[in-house]
Amino acid sequence: MYRFLTSQPPARRIFISFALVSFLGSLALSLPIAQTPTSLATYFDHLFMAVSMVCVTGLSVVPLSETYSIWGQIIAMLLIQIGGLGFISFIGIFYLQFQQKLSFSNRAAIQESTSYTQPRSLKSFVKSVFLITFLLEGIGALLLSFRFVPLLGWAEGLFTSIFLAVSAFCNAGFDNLGRSSLIQYQTDPLVILTISFLIITGGLGFSVWFDLQTNLLEKHPLKCLRFHTKIVLGASLFLLAFGTISTLISEYHNPATLGTLNFWDSFLVAFFQSVTVRTAGFSTVDFTQMRPASIIFLAHQMFIGGAPGGTAGGLKVTTFLVLLAYARAEILGLPHVNLWKRTVSPKTVQKSFTILMVYFVSLMSSLALLSYFDGDSHRFLYIMMEAVSALSTVGVSANLTPTLNQACLTIIMLLMFMGRIGPLTLLISFADRTPSRKSTLKYAKANLLVG
Repeated sequence: MYRFLTSQPPARRIFISFALVSFLGSLALSLPIAQTPTSLATYFDHLFMAVSMVCVTGLSVVPLSETYSIWGQIIAMLLIQIGGLGFISFIGIFYLQFQQKLSFSNRAAIQESTSYTQPRSLKSFVKSVFLITFLLEGIGALLLSFRFVPLLGWAEGLFTSIFLAVSAFCNAGFDNLGRSSLIQYQTDPLVILTISFLIITGGLGFSVWFDLQTNLLEKHPLKCLRFHTKIVLGASLFLLAFGTISTLISEYHNPATLGTLNFWDSFLVAFFQSVTVRTAGFSTVDFTQMRPASIIFLAHQMFIGGAPGGTAGGLKVTTFLVLLAYARAEILGLPHVNLWKRTVSPKTVQKSFTILMVYFVSLMSSLALLSYFDGDSHRFLYIMMEAVSALSTVGVSANLTPTLNQACLTIIMLLMFMGRIGPLTLLISFADRTPSRKSTLKYAKANLLVG
Protein backbone atom coordinates (compact mmCIF):
# COMPACT_ATOMS: atom_id res chain seq x y z
CA MET A 1 0.00 0.00 0.00
CA TYR A 2 2.81 2.39 0.93
CA ARG A 3 4.64 1.63 -2.33
CA PHE A 4 1.44 2.27 -4.30
CA LEU A 5 0.88 5.59 -2.48
CA THR A 6 4.43 6.84 -3.01
CA SER A 7 4.29 5.97 -6.72
CA GLN A 8 1.40 8.38 -7.32
CA PRO A 9 1.73 12.05 -8.35
CA PRO A 10 1.53 14.54 -5.43
CA ALA A 11 -2.04 15.71 -6.14
CA ARG A 12 -3.35 12.15 -6.45
CA ARG A 13 -1.47 11.13 -3.32
CA ILE A 14 -3.23 13.86 -1.32
CA PHE A 15 -6.63 12.67 -2.58
CA ILE A 16 -5.89 9.01 -1.82
CA SER A 17 -4.59 9.83 1.67
CA PHE A 18 -7.74 11.77 2.61
CA ALA A 19 -9.99 9.05 1.17
CA LEU A 20 -8.07 6.32 3.02
CA VAL A 21 -8.18 8.12 6.38
CA SER A 22 -11.91 8.82 5.93
CA PHE A 23 -12.64 5.14 5.22
CA LEU A 24 -10.56 3.90 8.17
CA GLY A 25 -12.16 6.56 10.36
CA SER A 26 -15.66 5.42 9.40
CA LEU A 27 -14.76 1.85 10.38
CA ALA A 28 -13.37 3.03 13.73
CA LEU A 29 -16.46 5.15 14.46
CA SER A 30 -18.76 2.21 13.67
CA LEU A 31 -17.16 0.01 16.35
CA PRO A 32 -19.47 -0.70 19.33
CA ILE A 33 -16.92 0.74 21.79
CA ALA A 34 -16.98 4.06 19.91
CA GLN A 35 -20.76 4.47 20.23
CA THR A 36 -23.14 5.17 23.09
CA PRO A 37 -25.64 2.42 24.06
CA THR A 38 -28.51 4.53 22.64
CA SER A 39 -26.84 5.20 19.27
CA LEU A 40 -28.99 4.42 16.21
CA ALA A 41 -26.40 5.54 13.64
CA THR A 42 -25.89 3.46 10.49
CA TYR A 43 -22.58 2.86 8.71
CA PHE A 44 -23.53 5.56 6.18
CA ASP A 45 -23.90 8.01 9.08
CA HIS A 46 -20.43 7.07 10.36
CA LEU A 47 -18.98 7.45 6.86
CA PHE A 48 -20.50 10.91 6.48
CA MET A 49 -19.24 11.97 9.91
CA ALA A 50 -15.73 10.64 9.17
CA VAL A 51 -15.57 12.51 5.86
CA SER A 52 -16.79 15.69 7.56
CA MET A 53 -14.15 15.29 10.30
CA VAL A 54 -11.24 14.53 7.97
CA CYS A 55 -12.28 17.36 5.65
CA VAL A 56 -12.61 19.60 8.77
CA THR A 57 -16.07 20.71 7.72
CA GLY A 58 -18.42 20.23 10.67
CA LEU A 59 -21.64 19.14 8.97
CA SER A 60 -23.33 16.38 11.01
CA VAL A 61 -26.11 13.89 10.38
CA VAL A 62 -26.16 12.73 14.01
CA PRO A 63 -25.47 14.60 17.29
CA LEU A 64 -21.83 13.86 18.11
CA SER A 65 -22.13 13.85 21.91
CA GLU A 66 -25.25 11.63 21.86
CA THR A 67 -23.93 9.17 19.26
CA TYR A 68 -20.30 8.63 20.23
CA SER A 69 -18.82 7.51 23.53
CA ILE A 70 -15.65 9.00 25.01
CA TRP A 71 -13.64 6.61 22.80
CA GLY A 72 -15.63 7.66 19.75
CA GLN A 73 -15.00 11.31 20.56
CA ILE A 74 -11.26 10.64 20.91
CA ILE A 75 -11.33 8.99 17.46
CA ALA A 76 -13.23 12.03 16.16
CA MET A 77 -10.62 14.38 17.63
CA LEU A 78 -7.79 12.39 16.00
CA LEU A 79 -9.56 12.45 12.62
CA ILE A 80 -10.01 16.22 12.93
CA GLN A 81 -6.34 16.69 13.82
CA ILE A 82 -5.17 14.50 10.94
CA GLY A 83 -7.57 16.24 8.57
CA GLY A 84 -6.48 19.69 9.70
CA LEU A 85 -2.75 19.12 9.33
CA GLY A 86 -3.01 16.58 6.52
CA PHE A 87 -2.10 12.90 6.54
CA ILE A 88 0.84 13.65 4.24
CA SER A 89 2.23 16.07 6.85
CA PHE A 90 2.08 13.37 9.54
CA ILE A 91 3.99 10.99 7.28
CA GLY A 92 6.46 13.78 6.55
CA ILE A 93 7.22 14.57 10.19
CA PHE A 94 7.74 10.86 10.89
CA TYR A 95 10.25 10.53 8.07
CA LEU A 96 12.02 13.77 8.90
CA GLN A 97 12.33 12.69 12.53
CA PHE A 98 13.79 9.25 11.87
CA GLN A 99 15.45 9.60 8.47
CA GLN A 100 17.90 12.08 7.03
CA LYS A 101 16.31 12.57 3.63
CA LEU A 102 12.91 12.54 1.95
CA SER A 103 12.45 11.23 -1.57
CA PHE A 104 11.66 13.82 -4.22
CA SER A 105 8.08 12.56 -4.59
CA ASN A 106 7.44 12.67 -0.82
CA ARG A 107 8.92 16.15 -0.67
CA ALA A 108 6.67 17.32 -3.51
CA ALA A 109 3.58 15.85 -1.81
CA ILE A 110 4.31 17.68 1.46
CA GLN A 111 4.93 20.92 -0.40
CA GLU A 112 1.64 20.50 -2.29
CA SER A 113 -0.25 19.64 0.91
CA THR A 114 1.03 22.59 2.96
CA SER A 115 1.56 25.18 0.17
CA TYR A 116 5.21 25.33 1.21
CA THR A 117 7.05 28.22 -0.48
CA GLN A 118 9.60 29.17 2.18
CA PRO A 119 13.31 29.61 1.39
CA ARG A 120 14.29 27.73 4.56
CA SER A 121 14.43 23.95 4.94
CA LEU A 122 11.32 21.81 4.64
CA LYS A 123 12.27 20.03 7.87
CA SER A 124 12.18 23.30 9.85
CA PHE A 125 8.89 24.25 8.22
CA VAL A 126 7.11 20.96 9.00
CA LYS A 127 8.42 20.94 12.57
CA SER A 128 7.21 24.51 13.04
CA VAL A 129 3.75 23.56 11.75
CA PHE A 130 3.40 20.85 14.39
CA LEU A 131 5.00 22.91 17.16
CA ILE A 132 2.77 25.95 16.59
CA THR A 133 -0.32 23.77 16.18
CA PHE A 134 0.07 21.94 19.48
CA LEU A 135 1.23 25.08 21.30
CA LEU A 136 -1.80 27.15 20.25
CA GLU A 137 -4.21 24.26 20.83
CA GLY A 138 -2.72 23.84 24.31
CA ILE A 139 -3.13 27.54 25.11
CA GLY A 140 -6.72 27.44 23.82
CA ALA A 141 -7.56 24.34 25.85
CA LEU A 142 -6.09 25.95 28.98
CA LEU A 143 -8.19 29.10 28.55
CA LEU A 144 -11.37 27.12 27.83
CA SER A 145 -10.78 24.94 30.89
CA PHE A 146 -11.36 27.99 33.12
CA ARG A 147 -14.96 27.89 31.92
CA PHE A 148 -15.69 24.19 31.44
CA VAL A 149 -13.89 22.62 34.42
CA PRO A 150 -16.06 24.49 36.98
CA LEU A 151 -19.18 23.58 34.96
CA LEU A 152 -18.43 19.94 34.07
CA GLY A 153 -15.79 18.78 36.53
CA TRP A 154 -12.09 18.08 35.98
CA ALA A 155 -12.24 15.07 33.64
CA GLU A 156 -15.15 16.08 31.42
CA GLY A 157 -14.24 19.77 31.55
CA LEU A 158 -10.64 19.20 30.44
CA PHE A 159 -11.64 16.79 27.67
CA THR A 160 -14.30 19.21 26.40
CA SER A 161 -11.75 22.05 26.42
CA ILE A 162 -9.19 19.98 24.48
CA PHE A 163 -11.81 18.77 21.98
CA LEU A 164 -13.06 22.31 21.32
CA ALA A 165 -9.51 23.68 21.01
CA VAL A 166 -8.51 21.04 18.44
CA SER A 167 -11.77 21.46 16.52
CA ALA A 168 -11.49 25.26 16.51
CA PHE A 169 -7.83 25.44 15.48
CA CYS A 170 -8.39 22.89 12.70
CA ASN A 171 -11.45 24.91 11.63
CA ALA A 172 -13.63 21.79 11.93
CA GLY A 173 -16.63 23.23 13.77
CA PHE A 174 -17.47 20.08 15.74
CA ASP A 175 -18.33 20.28 19.43
CA ASN A 176 -19.36 17.79 22.12
CA LEU A 177 -21.61 20.16 24.06
CA GLY A 178 -24.94 18.65 22.99
CA ARG A 179 -27.68 19.89 20.68
CA SER A 180 -27.51 23.49 21.97
CA SER A 181 -23.85 23.70 20.87
CA LEU A 182 -22.29 27.12 21.54
CA ILE A 183 -25.61 28.98 21.54
CA GLN A 184 -25.68 28.80 25.34
CA TYR A 185 -22.29 30.58 25.41
CA GLN A 186 -23.05 33.19 22.74
CA THR A 187 -22.36 36.15 25.09
CA ASP A 188 -19.50 34.54 27.05
CA PRO A 189 -16.34 36.49 26.09
CA LEU A 190 -13.93 33.83 27.41
CA VAL A 191 -15.41 31.02 25.30
CA ILE A 192 -16.21 33.08 22.20
CA LEU A 193 -12.95 35.05 21.99
CA THR A 194 -10.79 31.98 22.71
CA ILE A 195 -12.48 29.93 19.99
CA SER A 196 -12.35 32.93 17.62
CA PHE A 197 -8.60 33.28 18.23
CA LEU A 198 -8.05 29.59 17.46
CA ILE A 199 -10.17 29.73 14.30
CA ILE A 200 -8.37 32.82 12.99
CA THR A 201 -4.86 31.49 13.68
CA GLY A 202 -5.71 28.11 12.15
CA GLY A 203 -7.17 29.77 9.06
CA LEU A 204 -4.18 32.01 8.35
CA GLY A 205 -2.18 29.19 6.78
CA PHE A 206 1.04 27.38 7.64
CA SER A 207 3.16 29.70 5.51
CA VAL A 208 1.95 32.79 7.39
CA TRP A 209 2.69 31.21 10.79
CA PHE A 210 6.21 30.30 9.71
CA ASP A 211 6.87 33.83 8.45
CA LEU A 212 5.52 35.43 11.63
CA GLN A 213 7.50 33.02 13.80
CA THR A 214 10.73 33.71 11.90
CA ASN A 215 10.35 37.48 12.09
CA LEU A 216 9.35 37.51 15.76
CA LEU A 217 12.23 35.25 16.83
CA GLU A 218 14.78 37.24 14.84
CA LYS A 219 13.19 40.54 15.97
CA HIS A 220 12.68 41.83 12.45
CA PRO A 221 10.24 44.73 11.94
CA LEU A 222 6.81 43.90 10.52
CA LYS A 223 7.75 45.49 7.21
CA CYS A 224 10.10 42.52 6.67
CA LEU A 225 7.13 40.14 6.43
CA ARG A 226 6.64 38.40 3.09
CA PHE A 227 4.19 39.94 0.64
CA HIS A 228 1.90 36.90 0.94
CA THR A 229 1.74 37.32 4.73
CA LYS A 230 0.86 41.02 4.48
CA ILE A 231 -1.87 40.30 1.93
CA VAL A 232 -3.41 37.51 4.03
CA LEU A 233 -3.36 39.54 7.26
CA GLY A 234 -4.76 42.68 5.62
CA ALA A 235 -7.50 40.86 3.71
CA SER A 236 -8.48 38.81 6.77
CA LEU A 237 -8.87 41.95 8.91
CA PHE A 238 -10.99 43.62 6.24
CA LEU A 239 -13.26 40.60 5.76
CA LEU A 240 -13.71 40.19 9.52
CA ALA A 241 -14.74 43.83 9.84
CA PHE A 242 -17.05 43.64 6.82
CA GLY A 243 -18.70 40.43 8.04
CA THR A 244 -19.22 41.76 11.55
CA ILE A 245 -20.75 45.05 10.40
CA SER A 246 -23.00 43.44 7.75
CA THR A 247 -24.35 40.85 10.23
CA LEU A 248 -24.84 43.50 12.90
CA ILE A 249 -26.79 45.78 10.55
CA SER A 250 -28.90 42.98 9.07
CA GLU A 251 -29.79 41.20 12.34
CA TYR A 252 -29.72 43.98 14.95
CA HIS A 253 -33.51 44.35 15.06
CA ASN A 254 -34.30 40.65 14.56
CA PRO A 255 -35.72 39.44 17.92
CA ALA A 256 -34.90 35.80 17.06
CA THR A 257 -31.14 36.48 16.77
CA LEU A 258 -29.65 39.78 18.00
CA GLY A 259 -32.74 41.86 18.73
CA THR A 260 -32.99 40.98 22.44
CA LEU A 261 -29.27 41.53 23.18
CA ASN A 262 -27.52 44.75 24.17
CA PHE A 263 -25.12 46.38 21.72
CA TRP A 264 -21.90 44.77 23.01
CA ASP A 265 -23.41 41.29 23.19
CA SER A 266 -24.82 41.78 19.68
CA PHE A 267 -21.38 42.88 18.49
CA LEU A 268 -19.77 39.78 20.06
CA VAL A 269 -22.28 37.45 18.37
CA ALA A 270 -21.91 39.23 15.01
CA PHE A 271 -18.10 39.12 15.28
CA PHE A 272 -18.13 35.40 16.06
CA GLN A 273 -20.40 34.67 13.09
CA SER A 274 -18.04 36.63 10.84
CA VAL A 275 -15.11 34.56 12.13
CA THR A 276 -16.77 31.16 11.95
CA VAL A 277 -18.64 31.34 8.62
CA ARG A 278 -15.47 31.95 6.63
CA THR A 279 -14.05 28.60 7.58
CA ALA A 280 -15.01 26.96 10.89
CA GLY A 281 -18.69 26.05 11.24
CA PHE A 282 -19.44 26.79 14.88
CA SER A 283 -22.65 28.66 15.55
CA THR A 284 -24.06 30.84 18.31
CA VAL A 285 -27.35 31.60 16.50
CA ASP A 286 -30.08 29.57 14.82
CA PHE A 287 -29.59 30.10 11.08
CA THR A 288 -33.23 29.23 10.37
CA GLN A 289 -34.16 32.43 12.24
CA MET A 290 -31.82 34.69 10.27
CA ARG A 291 -33.05 36.99 7.54
CA PRO A 292 -32.43 35.93 3.92
CA ALA A 293 -30.15 38.94 3.39
CA SER A 294 -27.94 37.79 6.27
CA ILE A 295 -27.68 34.26 4.87
CA ILE A 296 -26.64 35.65 1.48
CA PHE A 297 -24.00 37.85 3.14
CA LEU A 298 -22.73 34.81 5.05
CA ALA A 299 -22.68 32.72 1.85
CA HIS A 300 -20.43 35.34 0.23
CA GLN A 301 -18.00 35.08 3.15
CA MET A 302 -18.08 31.28 3.01
CA PHE A 303 -17.37 31.41 -0.72
CA ILE A 304 -14.23 33.54 -0.18
CA GLY A 305 -12.98 31.43 2.74
CA GLY A 306 -9.59 31.73 4.44
CA ALA A 307 -5.93 31.65 3.47
CA PRO A 308 -4.23 28.95 1.36
CA GLY A 309 -1.95 26.33 2.87
CA GLY A 310 -3.81 26.01 6.17
CA THR A 311 -6.95 24.45 7.60
CA ALA A 312 -9.36 26.90 5.93
CA GLY A 313 -11.46 26.22 2.84
CA GLY A 314 -13.19 28.37 0.25
CA LEU A 315 -11.93 30.16 -2.83
CA LYS A 316 -9.16 31.67 -0.63
CA VAL A 317 -8.61 35.36 0.12
CA THR A 318 -5.51 35.59 -2.08
CA THR A 319 -7.35 34.17 -5.10
CA PHE A 320 -10.21 36.60 -4.51
CA LEU A 321 -7.85 39.59 -4.30
CA VAL A 322 -6.01 38.59 -7.49
CA LEU A 323 -9.35 38.40 -9.32
CA LEU A 324 -10.36 41.84 -7.99
CA ALA A 325 -6.99 43.28 -9.04
CA TYR A 326 -7.39 41.81 -12.53
CA ALA A 327 -10.91 43.27 -12.85
CA ARG A 328 -9.58 46.68 -11.78
CA ALA A 329 -6.75 46.50 -14.33
CA GLU A 330 -9.18 45.51 -17.09
CA ILE A 331 -11.64 48.30 -16.25
CA LEU A 332 -8.95 50.99 -16.04
CA GLY A 333 -7.03 49.68 -19.05
CA LEU A 334 -3.84 49.04 -17.08
CA PRO A 335 -1.07 46.98 -18.75
CA HIS A 336 -0.32 44.94 -15.62
CA VAL A 337 -2.24 43.41 -12.73
CA ASN A 338 -0.96 45.27 -9.67
CA LEU A 339 -1.75 44.46 -6.05
CA TRP A 340 -0.42 46.55 -3.17
CA LYS A 341 2.56 47.92 -5.14
CA ARG A 342 3.42 44.51 -6.57
CA THR A 343 2.78 43.11 -10.06
CA VAL A 344 1.02 39.76 -10.13
CA SER A 345 2.41 37.29 -12.67
CA PRO A 346 0.16 36.22 -15.59
CA LYS A 347 0.51 32.59 -14.44
CA THR A 348 -0.95 33.47 -11.02
CA VAL A 349 -3.84 35.34 -12.65
CA GLN A 350 -4.51 32.38 -14.96
CA LYS A 351 -4.48 29.94 -12.04
CA SER A 352 -6.85 32.18 -10.05
CA PHE A 353 -9.36 32.24 -12.90
CA THR A 354 -9.09 28.47 -13.31
CA ILE A 355 -9.78 27.97 -9.59
CA LEU A 356 -12.78 30.32 -9.77
CA MET A 357 -14.16 28.53 -12.83
CA VAL A 358 -13.81 25.05 -11.35
CA TYR A 359 -15.22 26.24 -8.02
CA PHE A 360 -18.19 27.98 -9.67
CA VAL A 361 -19.05 25.07 -11.99
CA SER A 362 -18.80 22.61 -9.08
CA LEU A 363 -21.10 24.75 -6.95
CA MET A 364 -23.71 25.30 -9.67
CA SER A 365 -23.72 21.62 -10.68
CA SER A 366 -24.11 20.46 -7.08
CA LEU A 367 -26.90 22.99 -6.47
CA ALA A 368 -28.83 21.63 -9.44
CA LEU A 369 -28.37 18.03 -8.28
CA LEU A 370 -29.23 18.81 -4.65
CA SER A 371 -32.38 20.66 -5.69
CA TYR A 372 -33.39 17.77 -7.94
CA PHE A 373 -32.87 15.02 -5.35
CA ASP A 374 -34.25 17.04 -2.44
CA GLY A 375 -37.42 18.06 -4.26
CA ASP A 376 -38.41 20.81 -1.79
CA SER A 377 -38.33 24.13 -3.64
CA HIS A 378 -39.29 26.06 -0.50
CA ARG A 379 -35.87 25.62 1.11
CA PHE A 380 -33.62 26.43 -1.84
CA LEU A 381 -31.87 29.19 0.15
CA TYR A 382 -30.91 26.68 2.83
CA ILE A 383 -29.78 24.17 0.18
CA MET A 384 -27.57 26.86 -1.35
CA MET A 385 -26.13 27.58 2.09
CA GLU A 386 -25.51 23.85 2.63
CA ALA A 387 -23.71 23.47 -0.71
CA VAL A 388 -21.49 26.53 -0.22
CA SER A 389 -20.80 25.42 3.36
CA ALA A 390 -19.72 21.94 2.21
CA LEU A 391 -17.58 23.11 -0.72
CA SER A 392 -15.91 25.77 1.44
CA THR A 393 -15.51 23.22 4.30
CA VAL A 394 -17.27 25.65 6.65
CA GLY A 395 -19.87 23.40 8.24
CA VAL A 396 -22.65 25.84 9.15
CA SER A 397 -26.14 24.61 8.38
CA ALA A 398 -29.73 25.70 8.81
CA ASN A 399 -30.45 22.35 10.53
CA LEU A 400 -30.74 20.83 7.05
CA THR A 401 -28.07 18.10 7.02
CA PRO A 402 -29.91 15.42 9.09
CA THR A 403 -33.04 15.82 6.92
CA LEU A 404 -31.31 15.15 3.57
CA ASN A 405 -31.62 11.80 1.81
CA GLN A 406 -28.60 9.62 0.99
CA ALA A 407 -28.31 10.91 -2.58
CA CYS A 408 -28.01 14.50 -1.31
CA LEU A 409 -25.62 13.48 1.47
CA THR A 410 -23.39 11.69 -1.06
CA ILE A 411 -23.19 14.93 -3.07
CA ILE A 412 -22.37 16.83 0.13
CA MET A 413 -19.55 14.35 0.90
CA LEU A 414 -18.09 14.85 -2.59
CA LEU A 415 -18.25 18.61 -2.11
CA MET A 416 -16.46 18.35 1.24
CA PHE A 417 -13.71 16.27 -0.36
CA MET A 418 -13.38 18.72 -3.20
CA GLY A 419 -13.30 21.68 -0.83
CA ARG A 420 -10.68 20.22 1.51
CA ILE A 421 -8.33 19.00 -1.19
CA GLY A 422 -9.06 21.90 -3.53
CA PRO A 423 -11.24 21.62 -6.66
CA LEU A 424 -8.27 22.20 -8.94
CA THR A 425 -6.04 19.72 -7.07
CA LEU A 426 -8.81 17.11 -7.21
CA LEU A 427 -9.17 17.45 -10.99
CA ILE A 428 -5.39 17.38 -11.44
CA SER A 429 -5.22 14.15 -9.41
CA PHE A 430 -7.36 12.40 -12.06
CA ALA A 431 -5.97 14.17 -15.12
CA ASP A 432 -3.24 12.93 -17.42
CA ARG A 433 -0.73 15.79 -17.21
CA THR A 434 1.56 14.39 -19.93
CA PRO A 435 1.12 16.82 -22.86
CA SER A 436 0.69 15.36 -26.32
CA ARG A 437 2.40 16.85 -29.36
CA LYS A 438 -0.91 18.18 -30.67
CA SER A 439 -1.83 19.91 -27.39
CA THR A 440 1.46 21.88 -27.37
CA LEU A 441 1.01 23.33 -30.86
CA LYS A 442 0.51 27.08 -31.15
CA TYR A 443 -2.05 28.06 -33.78
CA ALA A 444 -2.81 31.33 -35.53
CA LYS A 445 -4.43 33.98 -33.34
CA ALA A 446 -8.22 34.17 -33.43
CA ASN A 447 -10.40 37.21 -32.82
CA LEU A 448 -13.35 36.20 -30.67
CA LEU A 449 -16.10 38.51 -29.46
CA VAL A 450 -16.76 38.17 -25.72
CA GLY A 451 -18.77 40.08 -23.11
